[in-house]
Amino acid sequence: MSRATFEPRLISMRSRVAEPGASYPWHSHPFEELSLVTDDSSLIGYGAGTRPTLPNTLFLVHPGEQHGGWHTPRQTPRYWVVHFSLGTASYRMLDRLAETVPDRRVWALSVDQVETFKWLFLQILNEQIQQRSHCVLAESAWLQLLLLSIQRWAAGETTATLTRGVANPNLLRLWHLVNACAENPREAIRQIHDMPNYDSLRHGFRKAFGCPPRGMILRLRMQFAKNLLLESGLSIKEIATRTGYARQHEFARTFHQYVGLAPSQWRRNPFLAPGGADSTT
Repeated sequence: MSRATFEPRLISMRSRVAEPGASYPWHSHPFEELSLVTDDSSLIGYGAGTRPTLPNTLFLVHPGEQHGGWHTPRQTPRYWVVHFSLGTASYRMLDRLAETVPDRRVWALSVDQVETFKWLFLQILNEQIQQRSHCVLAESAWLQLLLLSIQRWAAGETTATLTRGVANPNLLRLWHLVNACAENPREAIRQIHDMPNYDSLRHGFRKAFGCPPRGMILRLRMQFAKNLLLESGLSIKEIATRTGYARQHEFARTFHQYVGLAPSQWRRNPFLAPGGADSTT
């Protein structure tokens, strides 16, 4: 592979459990999407049609390709989704990701590969939500590692797992509950406070993720809002309600403070956000 650099640009990301019987109708967008399915099976729509999908299957969707997902009342898969932009020069280096045949961009991952994907996902998300100095450079670096790992897996290379254990299992469960607070705050917060040894876990969580659970909840609400803006036809007022804001202007003000653009502006062009994809502060 060439030693020339490549710079993928992160747009948004999410980790969510599909509600039983939920569906994500066919849609497309002008950027790439990685979608890892774990925990349960589902029916996935992608560039080649639809396919029943087992857990630990990874899809790469190219810009403009239609995709979606459907589930029975008994299926509750978790999706690990990364939206990003990758230029032509980068695809010349990552030829497995540039495949034009959609079936060649679907991979069944091993347990170790899934663990590595999750760990890198959490590193990217940690930078995305904390907005620290040079966070975009860090996001891009972690995303490069993720894409390079997928290139190697697709090529059949045997590589060492980056981490053994994404995190302490209880910390990871707490992270999932915190993540769920963006969409179902009351129930998730109740479960969080019912966790055994919550006080000690809270300190471990802050050490592992750089902020306390409550602080991450606030940031993840903005991530959830981004995903609704990108992938739904909901109005700004409806998105404000979905993210827990009683008044649209309160949501819009918080979103602008976090992202650097008004929700409607970011929806039209997420690439231009001074506090998002292009931020270096």
